[in-house]
Amino acid sequence: MTREPAIEPALRSRLLTYVVFYNRFETLMRDVSTSLHERFAMALRFTLSISLLILGLPNGATLKAESPEQGCKSTITGTLEMIPLESNVFGNKRLLRVWLPPGYSEPVVAAKRYPVLYIFDGQMLFDRCTSQPFPDEWRVDETMTELIAEKKVQPLIVVGIDNAGPNRTDEYSRYSAVANAPQKLSAFMMTEVLPLVDGRYRTLGDRAHRDVGGASLASIAALTLLLDQPDTFGLGLLESTSLQNGNGRVLQETSPVVQGPIRVSIGVGTAEVPPAEAAAHGFPYFDEAFVEMSHTLAENLKKSLMNRPQVKLTVAQGGQHQPRYWSERFSPAVSFLFPPETEIQK
Repeated sequence: MTREPAIEPALRSRLLTYVVFYNRFETLMRDVSTSLHERFAMALRFTLSISLLILGLPNGATLKAESPEQGCKSTITGTLEMIPLESNVFGNKRLLRVWLPPGYSEPVVAAKRYPVLYIFDGQMLFDRCTSQPFPDEWRVDETMTELIAEKKVQPLIVVGIDNAGPNRTDEYSRYSAVANAPQKLSAFMMTEVLPLVDGRYRTLGDRAHRDVGGASLASIAALTLLLDQPDTFGLGLLESTSLQNGNGRVLQETSPVVQGPIRVSIGVGTAEVPPAEAAAHGFPYFDEAFVEMSHTLAENLKKSLMNRPQVKLTVAQGGQHQPRYWSERFSPAVSFLFPPETEIQK
């Protein structure tokens, strides 16, 4: 009989609270052959990434979403290429998951170049089998296939950038304990990811055709690039943004913004954190505050000094902190960010 590692009383108390919070994943989590600490870390790092969840995690905790779970039937639609990337900036390895629009390889469009949407947490975008511990994925591939066929969006390339497992928080947080975290993220994208994608695929390289997005703490990473690399990324997809990261400093940094994005879609739910769990940690008004912070971000970006960005804010009643809800908001968001070229010209 395998014994679980000893857990400090304070951590055990918090862990029991989150057993309630993660009951929607109970069956799946029982199937994961990892320690209690590791199961908790998996759920934590793939869900809230919010300050009320900051507590001691095991250094060896890892995410089991790099490759499809054995026996799971893949849900990938269309052409998805897996590109290994070894990062000198971060000193680790990950995959880029590159989804190509229908017809990309046809000779008739051999000279055509495409806009690119970069999204962090690439494991959760295209395949239910790599989105664990969640039971759902963003369904980016299915949604894009439908929208392109219906001519509701421009054909575009979507690049899912896998997270780095136990290093996810350090890489995505704008206020990480790691020195120069925002600068490292910019260097990772500007010197490693973009050159690889632009060199391998037929991309449009201007800010008007380059989007960066994510959800939760990955949305903070996307917002970091919108703020720090405005000449490179002109479009933003921000879902359930962890704006409490840094205790509100990111809202201060966007008031004002000198050069804002061209278009940005901001989505948030009214039930991101179950009230009982938030109250148990001393934040009874967390969901109310989470929505208000997204409102503030939207208003701040609209007031960018040198341009007036188009900002789409969606507040989803009952929306939770899960890929299922980000998936539901993805279609209207990407349609707003990449409308058919005829509409852009109007």
